[in-house]
Amino acid sequence: MKSPLADQAVTRIRAMLHVPGHTQGGRLPPEEALAAELGISRPVLRQALAQLKAEGLLESRRGSGTYIRPAAAKPEALPGYGMPETLADLEDCLRFRMVIEELAAAEAARRRAPAALRELAQAVEAMERAPVTEAQNFEADMAFHLAIARATENRYIFMTLSFLMPHIRICLQMGRQLRAVPLNLASRRVAGEHRAILASIESGNAEDAAQRMHDHLLAGIERVFGKRGW
Repeated sequence: MKSPLADQAVTRIRAMLHVPGHTQGGRLPPEEALAAELGISRPVLRQALAQLKAEGLLESRRGSGTYIRPAAAKPEALPGYGMPETLADLEDCLRFRMVIEELAAAEAARRRAPAALRELAQAVEAMERAPVTEAQNFEADMAFHLAIARATENRYIFMTLSFLMPHIRICLQMGRQLRAVPLNLASRRVAGEHRAILASIESGNAEDAAQRMHDHLLAGIERVFGKRGW
């Protein structure tokens, strides 16, 4: 079974593939260096690399290392899923999250597997500890959302959200530039919203969990665009 750390590593490596200089392919750093950069063990890194190879984003070349596959890394290789570039793209991406993640929260509440609840609680606690950097803030935030997707036990929900991670990262970066909300203030608000979602999932109230997720994601949109008539 793949670990939560491996899922987080997948998210971070997938984001790397869209950084200028990597989109045309090339060799990833050696395992030891990449594991140190990500702050994970080599076995965890291998799990993450295995998933990305299965998705067609990476390939192994015997005796040479792991390489990015250029065709898979280009946004145009997946019509309609190019990186967000405009405010309209940003809003569309965030609103699409609402469709996927409200369903995910409801499904997680219906299933309530003990291991999943423990993972969610750990993710909430990690978010409540003040992140030091923007990158750590994003990872802690997304770990909670990915944990909910995993708790649905529906791989298509998890795969869809995982694929969206680089897009969501760009949206959040654009949003912070627009609103200039202090990182520590935004983190406290988000952590409180995560705690409320967790409580609904733990109680098994699928309708309330979906509503809490709706409120949380809508609050994120409003933090970027201001209150509007949704």
